[in-house]
Amino acid sequence: MLYATIDRQVFGLVAAEMSETLKLSNTQLGLIQGIGFALFTFLGAYPIAWFADRFDKRWVLAVCTASWALGTAACGFASGFVSLFVASAAVAAAEAGIAPIFMSLLPELFRGQARVTATMIYYVAISLSMASGLFLVGAMISGINAMGPVLSTVAALENWRWAFLAAAAPFPLFASMLFILPKGHVTGGKARAAAALVPIGPFLKANLQSVIFVFTGMTFFALGVTGILAWTPLSLTRIFSLGAAEVGMVLGAVIAAASVAGVAAGNFILRHLQRRLGYRAAPRVVWVSLTVSLPFICLIPFAAAPWQVYGIVAIQVFASTIAGASSVSLLQELAPAPVRARIMALRAMTNGPAVGMGVAGAAFLGDLINAGPASLFWGGLAISAPAWAICIICLRLAEQPFQATARANSGQMHPLDLVAGKPA
Repeated sequence: MLYATIDRQVFGLVAAEMSETLKLSNTQLGLIQGIGFALFTFLGAYPIAWFADRFDKRWVLAVCTASWALGTAACGFASGFVSLFVASAAVAAAEAGIAPIFMSLLPELFRGQARVTATMIYYVAISLSMASGLFLVGAMISGINAMGPVLSTVAALENWRWAFLAAAAPFPLFASMLFILPKGHVTGGKARAAAALVPIGPFLKANLQSVIFVFTGMTFFALGVTGILAWTPLSLTRIFSLGAAEVGMVLGAVIAAASVAGVAAGNFILRHLQRRLGYRAAPRVVWVSLTVSLPFICLIPFAAAPWQVYGIVAIQVFASTIAGASSVSLLQELAPAPVRARIMALRAMTNGPAVGMGVAGAAFLGDLINAGPASLFWGGLAISAPAWAICIICLRLAEQPFQATARANSGQMHPLDLVAGKPA
């Protein structure tokens, strides 16, 4: 997960220097990290999940990781907007399959309450990979700056280019580690046969209301998360004249602490509510956590000091970690095992464009609002606030139909070991 997210951390921290070298506007940066990411995530997710439902997931992950590494290295050799767009698109296509594969693998390896805990651990791995990625990239940039004279003897490349190349370098290690993963209980011939026999269409048709509410809500959740957070490193650099290394290490530490706290709180809250609400607990946790945090997030354009930005980011990450971790359980309970990877892929196909539109939309609106160095914060808020409001409404409406779907699936998947979550 660290390897899957670190390219975006590099992009965010070197965006200022890179945009100067390649003469890129905010809108072009948004197109690269936004539209390109969204389009190729959409195109790549379902085919990758199709293979994951039929073949050894570890091999599929290894291919995705190799493609990711090549695309990240290509970013370091980009000569302009077009080449950087193409390289970033290749990264997005490879990255699209990682989350659906892991999320579909977890229920094969863990049962009952153990699955809830494993899901929370998985989600904190995602959050910590983002945080540690910022910290590591910040430290890496600092090291590259210090080693500038030595690196110049190897190749006459700008430091931001070395950062992309360094991020891609550990590929062989990460690819080999994938094969430590167990295959799972249903991976192999039986899983391929089940996937071939169970089409996804009848499930979607029979559970249309719950699928629409859940997918719409989680799509706007992703849109709201990225609207502000994606451009926080660049905004801190522009508003407060902070260095990329400093921003990366401090922001990484803040996100890491908030992520750990969010997963601990989310695990406790979800387990507690599941004993009272059964399957309705997961959507309830998502929309309530967003409702509580939204007023604080709206304050970010008014921050007068870096610590205020870090504080607001901590609140956003804490709330979105609780919501996001609970949403993984939400999706696992929504889908029966034979089609789970493809349901996760459909989620990625909506999530990817939402992330991309959040990034690109914030940049575009930032240019349109033109509020100086804080423009990206204002653009992000114009995306995040209404997106989270829509998510809150959808997940509130989803509770009852989702409960019916999850109960109907309980004979096909491994339900929570809860009286409230079992069929009557």
